[in-house]
Amino acid sequence: MPSSDPSRGGCCSRFCSSLFSLGFLILIYWLIFQPHQIRVYMNSATLSNFSLSDPTSTSPSLSYNLSLNISLRNPNRKIGIYYDRLSATAFYNGSQLSQTESNFFESFFQHTKSTRMVYPVFEGSQGDLSKDVKDAFNNDKNDGAYNLDVKLNAKLRHKLWFIKLSFKPRIDCWLRFPLTANGSASMAAEPVPRKCRVKY
Repeated sequence: MPSSDPSRGGCCSRFCSSLFSLGFLILIYWLIFQPHQIRVYMNSATLSNFSLSDPTSTSPSLSYNLSLNISLRNPNRKIGIYYDRLSATAFYNGSQLSQTESNFFESFFQHTKSTRMVYPVFEGSQGDLSKDVKDAFNNDKNDGAYNLDVKLNAKLRHKLWFIKLSFKPRIDCWLRFPLTANGSASMAAEPVPRKCRVKY
């Protein structure tokens, strides 16, 4: 029978040992410093335009102009956070309207117990709408309010001394814009400020 290669066993043992040590360090990190996830708040949302080009058409386009004021809170007392990437995407009835990144975000380091403001803006026109989106628009208009969803995706690093751990949280912010008396969307979302859902 062929003899086993002792070098393979040693390599596997070292790998398992390194993996165990890394896991142990991460466990100690969480137990001692008890890091908290970021807190995200929608402070204000302005919808200055939200309309169909021709509601009776079989393929209307949806025009929109949405401006947001969002706060990012680092609640930790000992852990700073690097924001390497942050993008925001607006959805209506599950259909993506647009995505924004460069016009509101630059990578930054957030100190402990501090708040950073970001201001995403979505403006444009979405054509080739599905029947579901058109029906949702008409139903929301009849119900008296438009409902939009803004999703943020981030790439973060927690920093404590020489330790840096990466995370990619997903953030959901639901917005409701009541219609005014003349049937157009209200300028401001209700209710605000409101807390967004953060999931790691």
